[in-house]
Amino acid sequence: MYKYYLIGLSLIIASCSFQDTEPQKPKVKISSVSSSFDELQLPKFPDYPTPKTKLDEGVSGYIYYSIKSPYDFSRVLNGYDELQVHTGKAKLVMPDGASKKNPVPAVIIMHGSGGIKNGRENGYAKLFSENGIAALIIDYYEPRGVTKDTPYVMKTMIATEVDIMSDAYSALKILSTHPAIDPSRIGITGYSYGGMGARYVLDDRLKKIMAPNTSPFALHMDIYGPCHQTLGHKVTTGAPYLAIHGDSDNSVDPELCQEVYKEIIMGGSSVESHVIHGAGHAWENSEPLSNFSGSFVKDCKFSFDSDGTFLVNGKSSRFNPASGMSRGQRAKIRAGLGELAGSCLGQGYIVGNNPEADKKSKEIQMNFIKKIFGL
Repeated sequence: MYKYYLIGLSLIIASCSFQDTEPQKPKVKISSVSSSFDELQLPKFPDYPTPKTKLDEGVSGYIYYSIKSPYDFSRVLNGYDELQVHTGKAKLVMPDGASKKNPVPAVIIMHGSGGIKNGRENGYAKLFSENGIAALIIDYYEPRGVTKDTPYVMKTMIATEVDIMSDAYSALKILSTHPAIDPSRIGITGYSYGGMGARYVLDDRLKKIMAPNTSPFALHMDIYGPCHQTLGHKVTTGAPYLAIHGDSDNSVDPELCQEVYKEIIMGGSSVESHVIHGAGHAWENSEPLSNFSGSFVKDCKFSFDSDGTFLVNGKSSRFNPASGMSRGQRAKIRAGLGELAGSCLGQGYIVGNNPEADKKSKEIQMNFIKKIFGL
């Protein structure tokens, strides 16, 4: 069983973005998993200030707001309203001149699996604010107990892609209360793992479940997010979607992405996609361009059935969550998915700093934002 646990971890991080440093090797001790493998020990949520339910006109900087941690998709579709509420953390960057009399558009930023990087998430927040757009950088790791010492391989076992979907809509709700922000012009963007999250929240079911009384996202931008996983539901909120990736990035399957884009169009959203010639993965990264030895999902399609059961190429695992399970028990199920998808791993892709790709990508993004927001 521990073998499947390690394979499961490898599959989870296979769709993740490159870090500024080499990923740490797993430091999970067998003793950290009970002999019956009933539960994985996940960190406790940190003791944060009381979350805000409404933002004042002059608020910027770090904000604390209410979030939920469903962990797996079945918990979203079955009993999301009953989930425990805890406190999330995000950084709000406001542009000059924003006020109640002059509300500005905003973009919610979801970081990659390596965490928040100065050259990327904070760099984008600066770019957006310089163009009259507020930016909210979500930290989906720290509110769930991830620290600088947490092994890289464990981060996406602690905060799943389902958790970040929930964080996205929680951020939309709190940002919509800011008097200096136009709630009808709030978009979302993300990079790699976060890019997949930005695409997932096009699903109209999530909007109805997570933020039924809030205006939907006005736009979605997916920057080099892999396309191997969908939510198994084609109807979107109708918001426009932008996707950008490089033709030298093995972690993004271009043919599979085209299938996903066609489904998004059929679901009701427009799609604008760009492939940057010679670009790999994480081109904003400060590290030099190189061949990264990390894993990625290859020749497999991940999805969910109507009850939220995880599927690989249409098949479910013998490991499935049940109603009433704790996060630790759900984490055990996630770890066991390696038995179902152990043959889905590819190895190695190009990552690192590429100023030409970075410049072109930012131009595409800003043109898209300005078109949709009417700037």
